[in-house]
Amino acid sequence: MSDELPLKVLVRNKLGGQIDKKGKKYLESICKETGLKEFNDFYSSLDGFELCIPVYPPSCTPNPGIKMITANNLQKFTDQYTGKGKWAWTIDLNKSKTLYRGNNKWVAFAEVDGGPSCLTIFLTGENAGCIYLVSPQPHFNILKPISKSFSLFLERVVKDPAAFLRLIRSYVSVRRSDGQNYGYVPMSYLTDSNKSAQ
Repeated sequence: MSDELPLKVLVRNKLGGQIDKKGKKYLESICKETGLKEFNDFYSSLDGFELCIPVYPPSCTPNPGIKMITANNLQKFTDQYTGKGKWAWTIDLNKSKTLYRGNNKWVAFAEVDGGPSCLTIFLTGENAGCIYLVSPQPHFNILKPISKSFSLFLERVVKDPAAFLRLIRSYVSVRRSDGQNYGYVPMSYLTDSNKSAQ
């Protein structure tokens, strides 16, 4: 058991802008199933986001806990997990291969803690609209969805961000005087209107 005191880290969130015509056209081409309407509607109003970006103390590495990829970059981001993409091994070396290397189409839409972990949504098949976690070293059964719909996923994140970040193992990296990074698991979020970063 550690006697080290909890470290208070200030974070900010960054919301994306409006989707452009190219991104909208791409989404319309992939979101044909009924279960993907919420996903498409979200992007139509907000083209991605970055959540829980550490801004203080200065020793924090400013990587967002979750980075939702902009519509224009969804295909490029997903390609990293397919074929010979640089992150394909995160699927091929564990049981998730049976889920992702079949006939059903999916897209990776959010990067977790700078990768290689990510969140995916299925576009076709019985899992259409379901959100999954891709992780090279899963600590729970990632063959089951973490959410059955995109709106339920958003509700889960908003209801308890700390619990969701712990679930997907998104950590705050802090550089100490020895130059090494140390991961801090978010235990709770403190609200202070005078000190909160916007």
